Amino acid sequence: MEERAAGEFKIRRAFVGSLGVLLVLLFTLTLVCVIQGEPPIKAGLVGMIAMVVAALLAASMSRKLEVWPDRVVLHRFGRRKALDFAEITAMESLNIRKRVFVTLCAGEEFIILSNAYERFGELVEMLLARVPAQSVSDDARAMAAAPPVRRNDIVSCWLAIVLLLVILWHQLYGGG
Repeated sequence: MEERAAGEFKIRRAFVGSLGVLLVLLFTLTLVCVIQGEPPIKAGLVGMIAMVVAALLAASMSRKLEVWPDRVVLHRFGRRKALDFAEITAMESLNIRKRVFVTLCAGEEFIILSNAYERFGELVEMLLARVPAQSVSDDARAMAAAPPVRRNDIVSCWLAIVLLLVILWHQLYGGG
């Protein structure tokens, strides 16, 4: 029987959920355009945007990070990458307008994480406790003291949802 991960972290549900709502609205708008006999280019463009959002949703839903006592394992859409903590030579962070990226390097291998994960502060604390102390940069330690929370992606997604609702309303009721 395999041991349980000390911590499992996924992309924030609020973001994944809002992407799902956005995708449903995009498919609905595409269907409405087809049913109403709109030019194929209109339905095609909305359909292509829906495919991009579907790919982003699938990637976000499949992304999972497991922190084990001896290693960290990143699962991404059909791929898996693992780094042993004993082999990590650098843990660094970069903060760009409340978007934080944490890089774990072990030789030529690396994993880049962002604060899009739920419980990001807990994740960083867990990594700091396991990565060799000499490998952690001062920037990573400073960021870990107060990791920023990023909500702009969720707000942007909900703004897109509102915009799509307005477009759908206009498409259904405004043309008559």
